[in-house]
Amino acid sequence: MSIKIDFKKLNKVNEQKEENIQTIFGDWITNKETIDKYKELFQSNNPFSHCVIDNFLSQDYSEKLYENFPSLKTNSDLQWHKYYNPIEFKYACDSLDDFNDVVQSYFYNLSSSLFINTVKNITNIEDLEVDEYLHGAGVHLHPRRGRLNMHLDYEKHPYSGKQRRINIILFMNKKWEPSWNGANEFWNETMTECVKKNEIKFNRALIFKTNENSWHGLPEPLMCPEEVYRKSLAYYYVTPLVSKSNNYKNGANKDGYRTKACFKKRPQDKEDAGMDELYKIRPHRRLNSEDLKIHVPNWNVNTD
Repeated sequence: MSIKIDFKKLNKVNEQKEENIQTIFGDWITNKETIDKYKELFQSNNPFSHCVIDNFLSQDYSEKLYENFPSLKTNSDLQWHKYYNPIEFKYACDSLDDFNDVVQSYFYNLSSSLFINTVKNITNIEDLEVDEYLHGAGVHLHPRRGRLNMHLDYEKHPYSGKQRRINIILFMNKKWEPSWNGANEFWNETMTECVKKNEIKFNRALIFKTNENSWHGLPEPLMCPEEVYRKSLAYYYVTPLVSKSNNYKNGANKDGYRTKACFKKRPQDKEDAGMDELYKIRPHRRLNSEDLKIHVPNWNVNTD
């Protein structure tokens, strides 16, 4: 796995004047009262620590990002990773150097010292760091019938050995009907109840803590028209490893930590022995066509 963040480029971003930050982010970034409000919400929101920031980026920059957002059709040369199974159906790309300058700048500004300090303030996690691998981050596209079942994110980074702590998900769809599904669902610790649905809204960011309780996903198949995609940008911060080995059971590997996402059924999901086997496999590796052939031979994304 190669490092994605070029620290020479990042140093140049860190040298920019503080007032230039507002050309990228919305007015909230320089408003202490607003940041304090998000800090309070982050600590008090249920079912786990999070806040929602509308107008996350400045109007001019969000429009540029929208216009330059990668697509499967016009950016087929990018290294798209396809997840195609009953648990997750999406396309993802983390090839930062292959993105255009506008999209690259988004990830570098989230990696900047000024912005990280802002996130430290909101989350009260003082040792947040950049994940230079962008592991699991990048551009995410969900097509019609796409989904991402309820899950906990990986805990221990498979390459740096650090711990994933904070997610930032930015919605980039201007036209999206709630009837198409796709809202980010936050469930309680016991996975018995959806506590909050975060609907898709252009330039809305979700900032949330990822830990043993942060069950999240978009489990209802998307019903958007063909050729319409749910568009988002994902970015994660890490810290030195703080969780204790063997303390958790959800998807932990032999060393006692999750290095892959751990998925779980909802109470309303039907009983299916084949699906149960897929849920057992996924915390250890990605699912492949052979897994589907063995465990869910009759699965079809368009009829499930």
